Amino acid sequence: MIKNIAIIGAGLAGITIALKINKKFDVKVFEKSRGVGGRMSTRQETPFFFDHGAQFFKIKTSDFKNFLSELFSQQIIQPWSFRLAYFDRQNLSKIKLIKHEDKFYVGVPNMDSIIKYLSKHCNVILNTKIERIIKENDKWNLYDQNKKLYGSYDWVVLSLPSQQSLKLITEKVSFYPLIERIKMKGCFSLMVGMSKSLNLDYDAALIKNEDLAWFAVNNSKPSRMNNYCLLINSSYDYASKNINTSKDKVLKHLLNISSKFINYNLSKSNMIKIHEWRYVEAKCSPKENYFIDYKEKIAVCGDWFINSRVEGAFLSANELAKKINFLE
Repeated sequence: MIKNIAIIGAGLAGITIALKINKKFDVKVFEKSRGVGGRMSTRQETPFFFDHGAQFFKIKTSDFKNFLSELFSQQIIQPWSFRLAYFDRQNLSKIKLIKHEDKFYVGVPNMDSIIKYLSKHCNVILNTKIERIIKENDKWNLYDQNKKLYGSYDWVVLSLPSQQSLKLITEKVSFYPLIERIKMKGCFSLMVGMSKSLNLDYDAALIKNEDLAWFAVNNSKPSRMNNYCLLINSSYDYASKNINTSKDKVLKHLLNISSKFINYNLSKSNMIKIHEWRYVEAKCSPKENYFIDYKEKIAVCGDWFINSRVEGAFLSANELAKKINFLE
C-alpha cells in the first residue's frame, strides 16, 4: 500500500501533480529555491519586480482552463494587452497590438502569484535541495547536500529539467537512457530597473538573428507597480555558446547590445542583474508525455516532455497524476 510520495521541484508541474494526488497520498514537495514557481518565478529587487522566467502563456485545452478557473475568478490570471514589435536584427518590420481577446495570459500581480496560489494546499519544503535519492528496503530516502535525511518515501516524482533529473537517478531506472538523450537549450535573462520611463513605441519585442531574442517592459503587464522594469532574454544560440562564460562578461555584452537596440545607455540604470537559465527548452521532446518506472517506483514529468511551454508542464503532470492515482 502506497502511503507517501515525494515530489522534487515546485514549479507548475510539481504543484499540479501534488494537487492531483494529495487526496489519496501523503505528499511532500521539495524545492531548492526560497519560493515556488520554477520557470514561472518572479525576481524581486525592491522596488523592482521582474517576471524573469515565462513571460506569458496561452491556454489551448479545456483541462488546463478548468484547472485555472479559480485563479481567473480571483483575477490572479489576467490577459496582457500590449504592443508587440517584430525585429530582424535592428530592423523593425511591424508592431502588432495584442488585445485582451488574443489571450496572452500573465499572473497578477506577478507571474509567480499563480504558483503561490496553487501551492497553498500543498506541503512544500522550501530552501531544500535534494541531491541524492537512495533506494533502501523498497523505500526512497532523500538527502540534501549536507547528507541530511528528509524521510523515506514509497514513490518519488521528479518535476525537474532532464539533466537535473538524470543526476538523481541511476541506470537501474528503466527510463534512464531515455532522459539521457534529452538535451536542453538555455538562455540568460537580463533585468534592468530604472527610475524613469523610456517611452518606447512598443511594450515587447521578438528579435531574430541577434544575441537578443526577447525584450519586454515588465511593468506594462496588468497590475504591476509603476517602477520601470526591462526584462531582456538572450537568444538560445548565444546562450549555448556562452553558458560557461563569466556572468559579468555576459551581462556587459547583453547590456551593450540592448543599449544599442533601444538607443539608450542602460549602464546608468538603477539596478542591473542577470539570471542564467540552463534548462529552458528541449531540443527534441520525447514521444511520451512522462516517464514512469513501476518496479523502481519513480516517475518524471515536466514541460520539456511536450512543448517546453507553461501548459506543457500542466499536461505532463496531469497525465502522470492519473497513473499515480490508480496505484495501490
